[in-house]
Amino acid sequence: MSTAGHAHGNGTAVGRMGRARAGVRKQRMLRTAVTVSVTGLALAVPTGSQALAALNPAVLKSLHLDSATLKKVQAYDRYRTREASQREGASKALAFARKQIGKPYRWGAEGPGGYDCSGLAMAAWRKAGVKLPRVTHAQYRQVKRKVALKGLKPGDLVFFRNRNHVGLYVGKGRYLHAPYTGARVRIDKLDARRKRQFAGAVRPGAPAYKEWSPSVKELVEKIDRMGSDERVANKPPDKQRTPHIPPPSDTLPKSPTTLPDHSPPTESKPEPRPRYKAKPDNSDAWEQYVGPLEELTAPGHEPY
Repeated sequence: MSTAGHAHGNGTAVGRMGRARAGVRKQRMLRTAVTVSVTGLALAVPTGSQALAALNPAVLKSLHLDSATLKKVQAYDRYRTREASQREGASKALAFARKQIGKPYRWGAEGPGGYDCSGLAMAAWRKAGVKLPRVTHAQYRQVKRKVALKGLKPGDLVFFRNRNHVGLYVGKGRYLHAPYTGARVRIDKLDARRKRQFAGAVRPGAPAYKEWSPSVKELVEKIDRMGSDERVANKPPDKQRTPHIPPPSDTLPKSPTTLPDHSPPTESKPEPRPRYKAKPDNSDAWEQYVGPLEELTAPGHEPY
């Protein structure tokens, strides 16, 4: 092989190695972001959090994520936010539907005095802020999130008999519906007959199902934890739980070391009154007198 060919071969090999290293770096990007360090401290933060608050911009900035990773993180955050919002909507829809129990089935009715099956489903989810079509087939087609029988959650719409009938799943193998003419809105079990008639289910208000990389989920959960820790660190003291801390001693007013003397002058004190000594059994009472003799002498009389 010539020298030029040898040099060209070496250059090609170096180029392949460089591209391989770049590929490895891209593959490791998410894993690196998950275990990223900020200000030199490893982020050993537990996962599993499903915070509903928006991702903390300061935390996102501190991680220095590349644009591709940042887009995935933000997209997953929007997805899970819609999931959480859907669960709240399902609770509202079911709460409304339960209040309709006992009202009569009326074909074509949308309430409030009576309902047919699709009218009840539409009215319940309208209460939760989700607009559904009027008839069962259109309801199934319009809702993006399709659900298997084993994946049902409260609030899902369950369809039977070629999607000619619909009810709201309430959990624990039961569903709420307006059955047929002459019956009233009620809750029934998903028994063997109904399971054979099962024709699909949908989850109103939820985004279309999408698989997300475990690395993206883990990274978003860690960002939640970091944002939560930052909010706690910046929270002002709670007066109800934080003991009162006295001010520094040099800021307290200094009390005088000696108190002023408020006792009256000595010369204003009255003279002590004459006192008698305890009388012995064999002594005379006059002998016990210790006062001046003049005090016992009436005017014009000499003391003896």
